Amino acid sequence: MADFRFFVSHPKRRTTPLAMLAAAAVAMLACVPPAQAADTTPMDPNPGPSGNFAWKGFNWEKRFWGGAPQYNKAFAAANVSNPDANGHITMNLTNPTGDAPVAAEFQSTRKGFGYGTYSTTVEKNLETLQKEVVWGCLFTYDPLAEPGYNEIDLCEASAWGGGAAYGQSWPVSQGHGYWFDATKPPGEGNNTTVFDVTPDPITTHRMVWEPGKITFESFAGEGFAGSLLKRTILEGATVPVPAQEQIHFNLWVTGGGGGDPAHVKPESVVIRDFSFTAASGPAPAQPASAIKLAAATTKAKSVSTTTLTWTGATGTNVTLWINGTQKSVANTGSYVNKIKGGKTTSYKVCDAAGCSNVVSVVT
Repeated sequence: MADFRFFVSHPKRRTTPLAMLAAAAVAMLACVPPAQAADTTPMDPNPGPSGNFAWKGFNWEKRFWGGAPQYNKAFAAANVSNPDANGHITMNLTNPTGDAPVAAEFQSTRKGFGYGTYSTTVEKNLETLQKEVVWGCLFTYDPLAEPGYNEIDLCEASAWGGGAAYGQSWPVSQGHGYWFDATKPPGEGNNTTVFDVTPDPITTHRMVWEPGKITFESFAGEGFAGSLLKRTILEGATVPVPAQEQIHFNLWVTGGGGGDPAHVKPESVVIRDFSFTAASGPAPAQPASAIKLAAATTKAKSVSTTTLTWTGATGTNVTLWINGTQKSVANTGSYVNKIKGGKTTSYKVCDAAGCSNVVSVVT
């Protein structure tokens, strides 16, 4: 229930601006020089194109266009501050009319960060977060990298509206995880671990993204010397591979659950630090899988019976993927699947080292 609860209302992160809006964005950025701030971090060799401000070695753009995931699609660039005298950024969720909240988001102008170590330090007591508010924290996202959009969530937190059914009262929780298929329901299209938040006013979060593996860590306090609140290691064939992902931070309101999104009160989060260190050297090539998969299908009336056979898999169990949905089955070298009605069904078999060829069967 926890995983479903954490992602109960998780629409596509962003709506790609239309051509006209994109042109307006380019024009706006051309007219607004990057803000000079107290942050003295040397610029990365690849900081990305100029944006609204430079911070922690990279260039960043404030979101001013509307769209998902904010329930009423309202965002404002003014809700993201420039770095202050301490090099901190404040994000504000506002509600100037009392019944129409306005969200905040900013993103790197650089695309394609890829494998490496990402970290951020945040100032916010998440136990006080309103149940309708989502603290997106640090996440990677590529709107063209379907179906999972290369979304990796380092420290997203929310109560997701608090629960829609009678008697439900969801607490604020935080998560480590990623999406591999955003077209699938929560719990099926994502791989996520959820944990309780703490009253610590400052927390630091780190993730190491490697081929086939992501290690997440959350600590109390500033830096990595405080108490380890949660460590999560996620491995397997569904771990995203680098594309053109950008780094985002956002603070928004969900329309799901049983809350009252129109009347949320203002919220703010201070981001004290961000860093990215690319993995050293080229990413190691993924080894070719030794698993070979074949399928044979028979049909009786309206029921199709597909017998899958495979060789080369190791381990007691394997992961069988059926049209993008995974299940653990015994590594016996065969599996029978019955389907009623005609449709195309795709299969693959994975072990810890990799996955087989994909076999599609038309029934």
